[in-house]
Amino acid sequence: MLRRGKEPELTGRIVVPGNPQYNSARREFNTFFNKFPLVIVFAQKTRDVVNAIRWARFNNIPIRMRSGRHSYEGLSVVTGGIVIDVSDMHEVDVNRKRGIATVQTGIRGGALNEALWNERLVVPVGVCRTTGIGGVTLGGGHSILSRQYGLTQDHLLDAEIVMADGRVLHANADQHADLFWALRGGGGGNFGVCTTFRFRAHRIDTVAYAEITWDLRDMEQVIRVWQEFTAPGADPRLGPLLSISNGLQGPPRNPVFFQGVFLGSTAEMRKLLRPLLRAGSPRKVTIEEITWIESVRRVADTQATLPYPFKGVAPYVKHLPNAGISTIRRFIEKTPTSSAGVFLHGLNGAVAKVPSRATAYFWRRAWSDVTLQATLSTQEEAKRGIRWVENFRRAMLPFTRGVYVNTPDLSIKNWKQAYYGGNFDRLTRVKARYDPKNIFNFPQSIPPARG
Repeated sequence: MLRRGKEPELTGRIVVPGNPQYNSARREFNTFFNKFPLVIVFAQKTRDVVNAIRWARFNNIPIRMRSGRHSYEGLSVVTGGIVIDVSDMHEVDVNRKRGIATVQTGIRGGALNEALWNERLVVPVGVCRTTGIGGVTLGGGHSILSRQYGLTQDHLLDAEIVMADGRVLHANADQHADLFWALRGGGGGNFGVCTTFRFRAHRIDTVAYAEITWDLRDMEQVIRVWQEFTAPGADPRLGPLLSISNGLQGPPRNPVFFQGVFLGSTAEMRKLLRPLLRAGSPRKVTIEEITWIESVRRVADTQATLPYPFKGVAPYVKHLPNAGISTIRRFIEKTPTSSAGVFLHGLNGAVAKVPSRATAYFWRRAWSDVTLQATLSTQEEAKRGIRWVENFRRAMLPFTRGVYVNTPDLSIKNWKQAYYGGNFDRLTRVKARYDPKNIFNFPQSIPPARG
């Protein structure tokens, strides 16, 4: 790119190499990656984002955008480029009467839950308290309320977004509807830098909450029963989670661990979970009525909160046959490290009520996603862990279809189909209209359509 005119000014909180904050500022949640940006701009307002994009284009350097730093492959940071970080933009404005929340995209999921709880409202925003709302929403947004209320993106009414040419647009059902379609499931980083979202919210107070644990020997029985709660026609008021590990990961000494949030009474929940309570020999059972925010906190407490090195990917599944469950058994019994496992997140329900082509999020009919993950604490462990996750993913291919775009995996060759299914071609046409020069690009980013 030819430089013309005066170099645009960078504004916001600027961090460069040599700054005492630099090492912490460049750090990703996945500490396996160690990249060195030329500059990190912590935007304080939309204008700072505009200036950063113009500065990057003037200097012809790569651009990455970042909200919560949770990119599985460290794609929100780049060596020798600029990182536009919106995490200092975390204001929330709630219109309780209308049930609308206007949210800056740098807020973390846990902070948004807490802010909305003050008004007894909820926008489903994931299970980990430290993920940024920007990435969560743009990739879809799975949460403990997916089956009950749908994806995070399904609550999005409007997005303020800074484009590659510095324009600030609002994408919604009436303005730039094609871009609004793409932003709901197209994944972060492809079309521009989103600075504000406007969400539809739900009123909520108390829920029924359950925790059940088993020994690993009961895994097969538990999975067979658990997945029926995600089947078509299953009670959509239940949001079920299931983690399986080698016994040394996650909740202390809980190799098979169920959590569920139910929008109903504890009596109804206990009746609904009766088949699960009869699966194997549960070690501990808790079913109680608690506030919504307490249920969110308990789920978040089982997730990693501090940065760590890992490899992970989350393909989608429908009904797992015995061969699929046996595959999970085979890999769980041969984990490469003391921290490796599987996390199944119940979907379907309200998610499946939206047609696959109504938004860019394609895999609406999945019963759940299944995250395969291993920590990579040492160089030798990294080799084993990466190999284990990749072999596990390949072994599960007969039983899976598609991959959650918020769990990118650079080893996937057919990523266009895996992430976007039948929506990829339309995404490239939207890209060609709004970013024809492909300014926003990274490994596995959506390219503009040709011609």
